[in-house]
Amino acid sequence: MAKGLVYFAKNPAFQHLTKIGKTTKVSVEDRGLSASNVPEDFDYLAVLECEDCDWVEEKIHEQFKQFRHFTALKKRKTEFFWSGCIEDAIKYAKDLKGVKDATDKNTEKVSVTVDGEKQIIRRPNTTFAMIGLKKGTKIFYKNNPDDYAIVEDDKNHVSYKGQQKTAISNISNEKMNCKTNGFEYFYYNGVRLWDMRPDVQDK
Repeated sequence: MAKGLVYFAKNPAFQHLTKIGKTTKVSVEDRGLSASNVPEDFDYLAVLECEDCDWVEEKIHEQFKQFRHFTALKKRKTEFFWSGCIEDAIKYAKDLKGVKDATDKNTEKVSVTVDGEKQIIRRPNTTFAMIGLKKGTKIFYKNNPDDYAIVEDDKNHVSYKGQQKTAISNISNEKMNCKTNGFEYFYYNGVRLWDMRPDVQDK
């Protein structure tokens, strides 16, 4: 038995298919799907926290085995790609024992432009490692040089005005008095951190 995540991910390079996979990493961003030699980044339809991710993945694969993708010419069975069943598969998986929906926790909405049209997709959460900022870097709230935080790790933690290490969004939440994404409010070298995401820059 291994605690982990089961995810449903699509790639714009082959939009008719969905990858159903698992990882024992802390987040889907750590899984590194989009670094696995594919031409486009993966978008996530659902991410599920599982008490036993091996069992959950196996149950989904068995339940929807008739929807596993086969290549057109040689009819080769693909290992983890599926089509025609994804909505039902996600619903089925959420009802399995020991499963909790963690889509919002592991991913965030990203606005991209595809063929001139804006689309909202879900990509792995922004991290300092993703945008190339190292521990000790100063970042500035709303680009104000007198209001800054200091990056504390590769993930999303900062120190701010002598406070204990906290998530960057906790700072912007307190300032805005609502739920926010801190990477949308802090800047580095005049550039909003959110706009430093590789997938935002690419699109």
